[in-house]
Amino acid sequence: MNSKPPNILIDAREFVDRRTGISRFLEGLVSALCASELQLTVTLALFNGQSPPLPFAGKNNVKVAELPHNYLQAERRLSGLSNRTAALYISPYPKLPLTGCGCRAVHTIHDVLDLTHAAYRRSFKTYFDRLRLKTALQRAQLTWFASAWSKQKTEELIGSVGTNPKVRHNGIDEDFTPVADQADAANRRRYGLATGYVLVIGNGKPHKNLGILLSISQQISRTLVIVGVSPRWKDYWMRTHPSASVVWIEYAADEVVPSLIRGAHCMALPSLEEGFGYPPLEAMACGVPPVVSRIPVLLETTGGNALTADPGKAEEWLQAFQALEDPPCYKQSVEKGLLWAGAMQGAAGWRGHVEDIAGLLHGSIE
Repeated sequence: MNSKPPNILIDAREFVDRRTGISRFLEGLVSALCASELQLTVTLALFNGQSPPLPFAGKNNVKVAELPHNYLQAERRLSGLSNRTAALYISPYPKLPLTGCGCRAVHTIHDVLDLTHAAYRRSFKTYFDRLRLKTALQRAQLTWFASAWSKQKTEELIGSVGTNPKVRHNGIDEDFTPVADQADAANRRRYGLATGYVLVIGNGKPHKNLGILLSISQQISRTLVIVGVSPRWKDYWMRTHPSASVVWIEYAADEVVPSLIRGAHCMALPSLEEGFGYPPLEAMACGVPPVVSRIPVLLETTGGNALTADPGKAEEWLQAFQALEDPPCYKQSVEKGLLWAGAMQGAAGWRGHVEDIAGLLHGSIE
């Protein structure tokens, strides 16, 4: 009699808001597992009433386990599922179920900003989250770090990187391509955009450092367009930069984002800190050159293939934007970006993650 394929239980609650970096990580990872040669079942743990993203709906090897919306009840439910049905539990967060995990486990550290950045630290929550991170590092069979920088910052904070740390850069969705889509123009018209703007995508929290661009917005020769910032954080920035010239787009659906990127002259990411940084890589994959902060993590994840500027020096951002007005410089930046991002797209970008899972299931990773 054939035994059942191993069941991989994944905390997929982040799919309630798919435009986060964690939700993109989940979608890429699950897609790669479904497309791999591994014989397995993937169970997505979702809130009651929550549906999986369309790419996974109806797939025979993708199941759904419902979680209550109550925090403690959801944690207990995850623990119970890990005890009863799972060969492996994957957490996209730097923590495991609060009430224990009954099978082998992987957890993921994208960054530790919530524990280190002054704008986000809250005494009890910081202590609690740090304790959960430390516990996960001790108990998980494998820890994924989105970058070598995240690994370094975790070691500085906790004094440990777990028993089996792996730096695994995230893959990029194949929807990000330089090939124009017939819906591109209509998607941009929805927001009143003509092509050729400077684009920023992100949540706009303090570490995103939007002020450096807002301070020079009237000197940039192109329209500055910022996507993904909630009213709270927009107000935060506009209070200190009331005269900034900027187009704010609070929300853009997943399917629209590639159109917005393809319409841009360039992408900007002026962050003070990041754990990985998706937008510059997605821009590269679309044939749009990024300008990024000259910080270690972005130098790492872009492979030195993006123009850089000091996150504290506005004049360097102006100089970088001006450099991209030179056609040979622009062409070279596009070519370098396409080559770098191409190796990170689709299944190829998740090969290391899938190999790790295979190793845990087949015993080559203890």
